[in-house]
Amino acid sequence: MGRANTFGEKMNYLAEKIIGLVLCTVFGVTALTGAPSASSAPSGTIALAPLDVTPYLIEPPTTTSSTIYIDPYTSACEQFSALAVNLGWPADQRTLLESVMKRESNCRPNAHNKTLNRDKSQDYGLLQINGRSWSKWLQGKGIINQTSDLLQAQTNLLAGLEIYNYGVERYGFGWGPWSVK
Repeated sequence: MGRANTFGEKMNYLAEKIIGLVLCTVFGVTALTGAPSASSAPSGTIALAPLDVTPYLIEPPTTTSSTIYIDPYTSACEQFSALAVNLGWPADQRTLLESVMKRESNCRPNAHNKTLNRDKSQDYGLLQINGRSWSKWLQGKGIINQTSDLLQAQTNLLAGLEIYNYGVERYGFGWGPWSVK
């Protein structure tokens, strides 16, 4: 003695049959027409518009160095060292510059040391330029107006380049202020 099927059960049975029929039709048509293989190369190509990186380049101040593309997918140290080369730093000093920035500020342009110096002086920016030792000299060179300007990456790198060049001219070695041997 079986029980009678309800209307809902009959509809479920009918829906299953319709879905099965649709799937068989799709697979059958695909098999007959020859679907593309998943292991073959794509048949079409996607044309990408060329990316203009010109707005992201900073022209170097001299014609002796070449402009370096600043890759946004690299580390902060690499990006700032590329900026430094574009600002005039010697390209052969780039790796050492990255090391100094990493050691001095962890490559943070707004790094401000207010407490670690014995003489209570403060250091600023990527290269941790000492305010007491260099502010007046950098102001005289027209690089900064006030010591806090050294918290701007570009200004700090320009100031660091001026200090580096001073060391090269005076001592034959530019890294002296950063205790690099």
